[in-house]
Amino acid sequence: MLDSQMEQVREVLQHFQELYQARDTNRLDEAMRLFAADDDIEMIGIGARERSGPEWFRGKQQIRDIIAGDWQYWGEVYFDVPGARITRKGETAWLTTSGKLVQTIEHAEAMEQYLQQMREMLDAMQETTARADSVMMEVIHFGVRRLREWSLGPGYAWPMVFSAVLILEIDGWKFHTLHWAMPAD
Repeated sequence: MLDSQMEQVREVLQHFQELYQARDTNRLDEAMRLFAADDDIEMIGIGARERSGPEWFRGKQQIRDIIAGDWQYWGEVYFDVPGARITRKGETAWLTTSGKLVQTIEHAEAMEQYLQQMREMLDAMQETTARADSVMMEVIHFGVRRLREWSLGPGYAWPMVFSAVLILEIDGWKFHTLHWAMPAD
């Protein structure tokens, strides 16, 4: 018999996917209720390299902001919810699954968002001791990857991997740490 706690974790993943597919910013509070009350929660994006750097979000406000951005500028997210591997030990559970991101945003609209992200990357990297050529390479790589992605047009499905750690709180299982990953090109 399947562990009912593990099925509850699967239901959280299903709900998260439904919210990402609806992409309704009026439901941001609903999405944030899927996260633990702890402000140490993290969401690690596909471009993350180091804690507190670009694509590494910590705390409710940063995660809320990136989810809002995803819903506005990213595509439709599909997880293999039935195929998710879920493991539980006491009041902690973790899951891994594959999925895809289906591109839905037109090129021009997305490019404005990417330019803003590149500016933020430059700002963040200028505060580090990174060499200028390293900073330039990171920003150029980010830009070239985004141009390649969007050249394939709406409807293209990008493969991805998703993993998460959840903790059991009084009102059910909640995300503590999420990690999105895409294969390197």
